[in-house]
Amino acid sequence: MFNPKGYIRWLFTLPLVSLMFVLLGTQQISAASVDSELPGRSEQEINQKWAQWMSGKDQPATFTQAPSAKAPYVAGVVSDTSLEQALRAANFYRYLSGLDGDLVLDPELNRQAQHGAVVVSTGELTHFPARPADMPKDFFDLGAKSASSSNLYASYNASGNLAVKSIEAYMDDSDVSNIAALGHRRWILSPQLKKVGFGMASRDNKNYASHFSTMQVMDTSRSGKPNYNYSLYPNKGAFPIEAFQASQAWSAQLNPDVFAKPSTKDVQVEIIGSADQKTWVLGAENSNSSDPSKAFFNVNTDGYGYNYAVIFRPDNLKSLKEGDTFNVRITGLKKKDGSKAEISYQTRFFTVNPSSQEPVTDPQNPGANPQDPGTQPNEPDEGGQDVLDNHLMKFEYTADRTLKVRGTLTAYANQKFSFQINGPSPEEKYIRTENVTLDAEGRFSLTVRNLDVSDLNIYLQISGQNYMYMIPTASNSNVTYYFE
Repeated sequence: MFNPKGYIRWLFTLPLVSLMFVLLGTQQISAASVDSELPGRSEQEINQKWAQWMSGKDQPATFTQAPSAKAPYVAGVVSDTSLEQALRAANFYRYLSGLDGDLVLDPELNRQAQHGAVVVSTGELTHFPARPADMPKDFFDLGAKSASSSNLYASYNASGNLAVKSIEAYMDDSDVSNIAALGHRRWILSPQLKKVGFGMASRDNKNYASHFSTMQVMDTSRSGKPNYNYSLYPNKGAFPIEAFQASQAWSAQLNPDVFAKPSTKDVQVEIIGSADQKTWVLGAENSNSSDPSKAFFNVNTDGYGYNYAVIFRPDNLKSLKEGDTFNVRITGLKKKDGSKAEISYQTRFFTVNPSSQEPVTDPQNPGANPQDPGTQPNEPDEGGQDVLDNHLMKFEYTADRTLKVRGTLTAYANQKFSFQINGPSPEEKYIRTENVTLDAEGRFSLTVRNLDVSDLNIYLQISGQNYMYMIPTASNSNVTYYFE
């Protein structure tokens, strides 16, 4: 019943141009284990950064000057608050991977990105847009420059901060069009990146995506030579389920100053789940399926993010749960001096602790506390209601303006759902965002009181996914949806 609502376009670029241990008497060469030289993060550190950088990520984007995607064209200006939200999200994902979360906004790149967002919103999502006949040449030239040097994103809805949602989509990057290269992810994780810029624009189009975002990612102004051997996503050590899901591709981004160009036929990945010792061995013989539940393997040596990448995904991994731990070993690598090398690490998934998050202020009511008595997430079902069957989600909006949502979705056990509640169309005024965490059996309930509007438009997002689902909810409604 629900359909994905977000798309991203990859960014094309040109390809990038020890110790040997000898066992006496056999001349057998073993591979040296190489450390990343980047840190893993602890749960405490990640919780703190989530509270600092991600707790306000769902607040709607605002403009100090609205853009216009039709003549007379106006680039517009995104508010400093919304730009900072996007910057914090980018820094959070870099921090998770062991890089410094110290990207900065560049005013000229923001201006360029804003022109780019308007230009790409006039046609199809492409890095090489056509110039509209009524667009001034200087406006188009700056926008086209942005389109050719940015990650691009398009969506059917503009709920929340589109630039933040685009970053979440870029870091996923595991759809059929992007999984073989993970170009968006690798640009964001480029060790050379320092300055970024963001743009957002919309157009009136009911048959295609109407909202567009650009992120300038090809800056190389970071001073000094990056000191790393490789970066990982998800990283070694603790890693939050909120930033990764089972259908996403894993990746190791290799420093080309350290590693020789890897070969798909030589590289192999072994993954062992510590709970049941289930083992996956992935390599060139694996068929690369577009089915997100199937295994995937590829080695990409194009120049995205100025590094090589080993890309892999275990099959039949339906969900990730608190405490799931995986030991990963990547073999078949070589250093630039020709010596054999391998990578070994352990990743343990956990759920961000809500108690460590700073409260998020409702932008429509700055004095309100999102956890006031009007909101009671995960409360027991009232009146002895039966538990819903698997795949079912029920929405009730009663005459006293109380929203009740409950469901059973076993495939999403222990995952977090976000419900962004808006008023009725066409204005869809933002009201608030509520989060619930499904229990170990995939069950949840949410009650929100005193909403004080006749009808609702609710946008549901699953933790770690790049798109949202819209559920219209009329007054006095009682509707059950089937969720595949």
